[in-house]
Order: sequence, then structure tokens, then C-alpha cells
Amino acid sequence: MLFSIAVAMAFSYPTVLLSGDPTAGVGAQPHHVWTSAKSMNTTHTDADLEMRQVWIYGSHMKALQKDVLQKGLQIQQSLFSEPEREIPIPNLSEQAIEDNHQWGFHSPLMYWNNSAQRLTADQDILNTINEHKHHSSSSLNVILRHASVFAGKRFSRRKLLAADALVITLINKVGERVGSRWQDKMSSLTQNVCPDCTLFPRNGDASNHQIYEFSFMPLSLRENTILAIAYTCMAIYVLLSLRRIKAFHSRFGLVVTAITQMTFSISASFTICGILHINLAMIPRNAYPFIVLVIGLENMFRLINAVLAYPPTMATDLRIANALGDIGPLSVVTAAQNLFILSILSAVLSPGIAAFCAFAALATLFDVFFLLTFFVAVLNVDIRRFELQDSLSARQHSSERPSRTARRASPSQHTWFDALMSGRLPFSTRMAGTAVTTTFILSLNYHFFEREEMSLSLRHLLGFAPAGIPIDTDLDTFTRLPINASITPSEWMRMQDFDAAKGVMKLANAGNHTFIMKIFAPTVIVLAGADRTGSLDEREAWSLAVRAFTIHHFYPVAIAVIFGVAFVSVLMNFLLYSEPDDGAIETDDDSDQHISVVSIGLPHKLDIVRLNGNENGHFVSVALDRTIAISTLDHSTGLYSTANVPTGILGDLSWPIRDLSIDDSGKWIAGHCAGGKVFLYNHVTGSEDLHFAPYPDQSPALVFDFTYLPGNLEKRACFMTLTAAGRLTMSSLDDHILTGVDVSVVPLVGAAIADFTLRGREMIVINEDASVLSFVWNKASWVCQAQKQIDMPRVTSEIVAIEVYMHREKEIVSLSTLAGIALLDATTFDVITKVDYFVAQPGYDRVMMGPPRKCAVCGGLAVQSLTRLSIGEDGREGSINKWEITDVADDEANICLERNAINCKSFKDTRSRVKEFRAAGAWAVLNDQVLLGLRRKETIRKGAEVVRDRRQARQQLRSLAAPEQWEAYKISVDNGLECIDIGVSTGSSFISQSALYVESAGPAITLGEQAVAVAFGNVVQIVHATRRTTVGRRSRLPSLDRNASMTRKTASLRKQK
Repeated sequence: MLFSIAVAMAFSYPTVLLSGDPTAGVGAQPHHVWTSAKSMNTTHTDADLEMRQVWIYGSHMKALQKDVLQKGLQIQQSLFSEPEREIPIPNLSEQAIEDNHQWGFHSPLMYWNNSAQRLTADQDILNTINEHKHHSSSSLNVILRHASVFAGKRFSRRKLLAADALVITLINKVGERVGSRWQDKMSSLTQNVCPDCTLFPRNGDASNHQIYEFSFMPLSLRENTILAIAYTCMAIYVLLSLRRIKAFHSRFGLVVTAITQMTFSISASFTICGILHINLAMIPRNAYPFIVLVIGLENMFRLINAVLAYPPTMATDLRIANALGDIGPLSVVTAAQNLFILSILSAVLSPGIAAFCAFAALATLFDVFFLLTFFVAVLNVDIRRFELQDSLSARQHSSERPSRTARRASPSQHTWFDALMSGRLPFSTRMAGTAVTTTFILSLNYHFFEREEMSLSLRHLLGFAPAGIPIDTDLDTFTRLPINASITPSEWMRMQDFDAAKGVMKLANAGNHTFIMKIFAPTVIVLAGADRTGSLDEREAWSLAVRAFTIHHFYPVAIAVIFGVAFVSVLMNFLLYSEPDDGAIETDDDSDQHISVVSIGLPHKLDIVRLNGNENGHFVSVALDRTIAISTLDHSTGLYSTANVPTGILGDLSWPIRDLSIDDSGKWIAGHCAGGKVFLYNHVTGSEDLHFAPYPDQSPALVFDFTYLPGNLEKRACFMTLTAAGRLTMSSLDDHILTGVDVSVVPLVGAAIADFTLRGREMIVINEDASVLSFVWNKASWVCQAQKQIDMPRVTSEIVAIEVYMHREKEIVSLSTLAGIALLDATTFDVITKVDYFVAQPGYDRVMMGPPRKCAVCGGLAVQSLTRLSIGEDGREGSINKWEITDVADDEANICLERNAINCKSFKDTRSRVKEFRAAGAWAVLNDQVLLGLRRKETIRKGAEVVRDRRQARQQLRSLAAPEQWEAYKISVDNGLECIDIGVSTGSSFISQSALYVESAGPAITLGEQAVAVAFGNVVQIVHATRRTTVGRRSRLPSLDRNASMTRKTASLRKQK
């Protein structure tokens, strides 16, 4: 981020602080004027004006010496009048050029009012030029700018130090005799005034000419209105989009960040265009930011939506990394697509549009650079400061007001405009920005030809064929002079500002914005005795310019860069200062709410009996009335939208539904129907996407889930079913091709699919012989690459839970049963350690590893603790058994998993701490040693381990006698029990009117790492663990990431075989 700030400040400095500097060489064009210059047919075109020039050279960079100026004054007076007469020049305060004036000229000698006496008496030539640069005017009533009356200039900051040539320009109306007199006197110049001078061409007859049409068209009222509407629509779109994004700390901060990033992109693009001499003056500069807004906002919102697509409980770095991985290919394709289209448009459209396309291409590259370096960093900081769970809790409190909750729950109330703003409509975001950009460029191109008389064909309308007028990208068609002339006539015209153009236009035709000028080749006069050997070639001139910029501007640029970097560093430290440190976390029972509940109304009329979800928060439900509802979470707003499976689809299914699954995007669902069929349905595309596949056998499924597998060109989406009999079937979601294979002849007791760092996606299974098999996907099929026999008790009679723990140094596979746990090296499948324990009766069992540490003795991988959660089959009694080392210092209280040294602490050195609890109702276990559930509220609750909001406790005492009270509860390893009251009428009016009497809650499933969905009659209660509740010292190392789908079956499923 700091590097991007440095780059932005360095590239923005020339545009912001040097745009009006005379060292820029080009006059600043107004922001409201179209300018163009195009070649005309020299035979059939009548010109309005003629322009002739004479360039007077002395020795190299010594044109400001008094003898050169005096000789130039003699040449000027011989061309316009008699040598002994002075030419009066009006001041700026006098009336502008009268209508009857037929000609005018521009000369550096006007600094002395064309007076030889004043020039001779002047003791400081440079001071006169620099002091009167804004006050002296020519006969065109135009300010004498250094860029128009001198060639080959050298500056010190804003002051002129030297010049290489004097430029005298004559502009007259066609037919005026002053032009022919100029030509006659030029041919006799070497005979009278300058006999020893060298002329190019030698006879002074510069009759070679070209005809150009120059246009300086101010923006019309219609064009200003269109631009204002375009920017207004863009602002409204941004405000509406940001208004719907609630999962950020400061939406205003994101707006400021976006404006800053696009300002940097625009300034840097202008700077590069100036370095590359790309003429951007043909289009009003008010139009340039629009392209950057379109491209920049498209990339920003694409990144924001990709980040919000991941559950908020995921680590911020992982969310942003995954989001960049998701949008990376799309962003590259979009940038390449834009660059390709811009290159085509620049080749077929007008020169001004070609320059505009070059600017847009540079802006595209800078926008991508600042997006990845600047915007991503600010987004990371903003997400870290925001706690989505607190926002959900606040919405829960506000949901008690019926007027607000009624709008949330009914999915039918979402309008088409809401779907458009939230990005749920099937419109390609990759084409949206390109379409707007192309349309805007074609609109700009049409301006240059809309006043031409042409047939209204599509080609002419788009401007591809501008009525047969050839367009030259370079106006300079004259032969380059052998004395290293600094500028050409066309370059001289480009250097003039709008005020100079107005003077010329008034001479041509007052009130008109377009004129045709016949430009003659310049006559170059090299004075006698001039030494031209000091002229620099282009490479030396460039190095000299760099050296001058370094000398005069390095200090302010360095100060700007250092200040920008320091300011952003301090700002980031200030914003992140509020994050908790490694010490204890202080809690306040009066304000800290660890649990929140959100009710989701569903269209079911009877109780929900099947429920399945995924880590992204989407879930699918099946009710007793044989209806299926699909609920998808919009992470940008935190709202659920529900889609019903059509009645026609439901009639084609064989009931009951035994297993359910929903993919990560929330579009596809799958179900195991009666009769040995698996249905696949895409609710986004509709009823046409219903497909059936055979279920492998009569055994229960160990894997019944959607997955994405690498293919030859891209990832392949498919649905997998792996049964306990070892039979695997896969159905492709694209072409619905079904494949099957037997992965094991021995019945399986556990399976999981995981992504490993080195080997990619693997499928790990364990059979009744206690053999662990690893299968690798080779882009076409699953191939067994490893098999290991594990000595593990009761593996033949119990279901084995397989989990994969990812660590930056080692990957561990955990195998757990009701009798023990084994930790395996994920690379070799060698046993790292085993723990055996006794279970009195079967039920639910879960082993959870504590935060990872580094062993203080051997430096190997260690854990802080090991926790086992056990719940009986009746679901009422449970216990938490935690093993940890307590008799040593905190930095040494680690359970070493590898035991590379004798002094390493192992599980034999731990002490067990057991905590019993009652776990009635429906519940599910999260990955952070937390159990969330929903149960009927007890009349009297005992135990000091209950943590409750004091205000809520007082309300509870007043409502002990209220019937049908339910509560959401949270049981954590360290903090014990926490509860929050809910009512049966929690939620919207839609829920209240259609809610059923609830005798028992359930089923319950996990949604991500900190949320549980519990079926509550015909609605679903989402219970959120809004904040981690570990009140001890946090680990300095990152937590273990579980990157596998863990399939757990109870013993009853095994008995069904």
C-alpha cells in the first residue's frame, strides 16, 4: 500500500503542480472546449486564413542575445514596413481587433513594442521577458506566451533562461496583399537586411503549404446536460450500491478511497500521456474522468461483492485472498478485452478519439494497479474494524419492531430494481463496463462529424466514414530542416491556448468556432556567424530535461511522497489501534452480546424435517407437506431470499427425501429420493434443469455433496456420492455425464474431501480394516496414491470422523472415534500421536484441537489444548473434557505433536478438566470449540457458569410464568454457558401469521464457522455466535484452518446396512 501511495504521489505531481507551468510546453486547454485539426483537400478547399512564419536562429540557445534580437527586429520591420518606421501594437486594455482588420502578427519583439530604442536601452533582456509575459500582447490582441514566440526554450522553474530561435508569425485573410508583400520581401531579404544570412529554402520562397481545418468548439448546453446526467447517474448508482452494503465499517470511507484511487489513476494517466506527447486537447477534459469512473467502479464493486460472498466469520486475509483468486481471471480478461476494443477504436476513429483511447488504456492499467495495492489494503483495514456479528445483533433488536421485520422476511417483496442493485440479475459484469465505455467513445467520436453533410448511414452515424475527409494524425507534413528546428507549424498551433485561438477565430470570422487555414512552410533564417554545433539530439535533450526536472522538482516530489506515505502509515495505525492485543479481553456484561438470533420465514405449511446448508450461509429445507425451499444469503446486506421449488418439480420426485445438499453458490440442490434416485435441480435457471442420477447402492452416504474438480481448461462442477459400501458416483453439472467407480472392496467407515497445499484436492477414506486410502484427482478420475494401515481401537464398529487441519508448516489429518483420536501426517499418513479414552455409551463425540503453537523444546508443531465434546444419545446430558498442561509457564504449556526431543510435553503430561452440562433441544457444533443450539427455556437455571445480559436477566425474572419461552444458548470450552431469550413470535409478521406450534426444535446444521440454523416448526432460526468468547490469552500464531468437508454418521446409520 505504501508503495502505491509513493507511485501515486510521484505520478500525480506533474499533472497537479506543473500543468500550468511554462516548462510544460503546451498551453492548458479549457475543460469545456472541443479542439480538432484535420487536413483538407488543397485543391477544392477555400481557406479563411493564411499563416506564414519566419524562425530566426543565432548560435545554439543564444536567441535572447541583444544582437540576435536587434537583427530579428530589422528582419521583422523589413517584412512588414520600412526599416525606419515603428509598428504600433495595441495593449490588452485597448479594444480588440476590429472587424475591418485583415491581418495581424505575433513576434517576441513586441515585448519592446517593436522599438529599436527600447531594445537597445534594455539592460536586462530576460527580466523584461519574464516580467511582461502576462501583460504584453500582439496585434492579434493575444498574450505573448513563451511557447508561441520562442523555440527551444530552457527554464529555471517558471522563468525563461534561454531560447534557441525567435518565431515571427503572420496571419492574414486570404486575398490580403500583406501575404504577397511578405513573400516578395522574403525573397529579397538576403540582398538588403541580411546579406550574410543563410535561408531555408535558399531563395526564401516558402510556397509549399498545407490546408487544415481548426475547430475550437465550446460544449453546447445539450452536451453539458448529457455530461451532467451521466455523472449524476453514476453518483446515484454508487450511493444506492453502497447503501445496500452493510458489512463494512465506513461506507463513506470506501467512497473517499474510491475517489482517491480514481484521482490517482486520472492524474497518473495524464502524466504518462504528457511524457509520450499524446495530444489530449481535442476532447474536453471534463469527459476524461467518466471512463475512469466506469472502469474503476466496475472493478471495485466486483471485488467488494467477491469479498462479501465469503462468510464473515472467515479470516479477513483469507476472504480477500479468496476474493482476489475468484475475480482475478475475470479482471484480467476484462482488462484485456477493454484494451483490445480500445485499440480497435483508436485505429478506426478520429485522431482525438485515438488519443482518448490511449488515455483510457493507461487509466485501465493504473486502475488495476491501484486496485490491487491501494484499494485492497484499505478494504482490508475497513473489514477488520467492522464486526458483522454486532450488526446482525442490532438488526435482531430492531426486528422486534413489526414495521421493519415485515420488510425483511417476505421474499416476494424484493423488486426487480433491488435485484439489479444487489447484482442478482443474470447480466454479465464483464460486458457492462465495456459496453458503457464503447458507447461513450462512439458518442464522443460522433461529435466531430455531426455537423458534416453526409448520408445518414450507420457507418456515417458512428463516424467510421467521415464523408471522405482524410484525417492525419500528425499535422506536420513539411520536410524537417537540417538545423534541428525545434517546432513545426502544427506543433506551434497545438501550443496555443484557447485565448490565442479566440484571437485567430475573430480575425477569420467573428462568432464562428471553426476556421480553415493555409499553413505555409516556415522560412528559417540562420544569422551570419551562428554556431549551431551545440544542438542536442533527442536523447541528449531528454536526459537534459530529466536532469532539470531532478534539480528543480526532486525536493518537492520527495516531500510529497514522504508526506503521503507517512500520513497513510499514521492513519492506518490509528484505524487499527482499537484492535485487541495479545492480552486478556475485557468483557462488559451490560453491553456485550455474544449470541444473536435471526428468524427466516419459509413457505412451508408443516414442520421442517430435513435441513442442509454450507459455509456460505445458504441452506435448503424440506417439510412434511412435501415442499422444498432454497434460502440464499446476500452477504452485502445480510438478508436471506427464499425460492420455492415449483410444484411440477416436486411431483416428479419420489418421497421421502433422505439426504440433502446445496452447493456453495446456492444455485444447485441435490436430494436422495426413495427408489434409489438422486435429483439435481438448479433453481436459478428454472424447471428445465431437473436431472436424475442413480444412487449407487442401499448403504448410507459418507459423501453427498457438490464439489469442483480441476479439468483440462477450467474447474469442473460435479456432484459426488460415496456410500459406506465404497461405491462412488459423480454427475457433471455441465453435461450431466455420470461416472462410477468402486474405491474400496472393504466397507468404509469414514470419508472426507480436502485441498492440500502441494497435492491439490484429495479424497481420504478409511475402511473397516483400519486402512487409510488417499485418492488424487488427475483431471479425469480418482487415482489411489497412498494406503496406510492404522492401529486404532474400535475402528471396525464405529464411524470415523475425518478432519484436515491446515498449518503453514504442516498439514494434519485427524481420525476420531468414540474410543480415541489419531493424528496423522498428511504427507506420509504416519501416526504422529494417538489418544485413547473410554466412552460409557454411544452418542455424539467431537474432538477439537486448540490454537497451534511452536514447541518450546524441539520447535515442532504443538497445540495449546485438546478438547473432546461428548453428548449422549438422548441429547440431554453432555460433557466437555479438556486436556492441557497447567504446571509450567504459558510459553511452555504446549502439547507437542511431533515429540522430536525427550523433554517435549505430550498428552501423558496433560491434566483433564471435565465440565458437564445439559444440552436439550436442537444444537450443532462449530469449528471453534463452540456448541450453539435452541431449547425450551428452563424455569430455574442453576450454576455460576451462566453469562447473561443483566438487563435481559431482569426481564426474564418478570416473565418466568410466560408460557412457551425458548432460548438460544451457546456452550464454549472456556466460557461455559451463555443464553439469550427468544419468543415464538420472533421475526416478521409473515412468520407470526404462519408460525406453527413447536413441540421440539430441530434439525440443526452449521452455517459457516459461527452460525447454526435450527428448524423451528416451519421457520428457521439462525443462531450466530457474534464474537469469540475465549477470555484468556490469544495465540500469536494463526489459527488452524479446516479445509475439508467432514462427514459424520451415527451408529444407527451403520446398523442400517
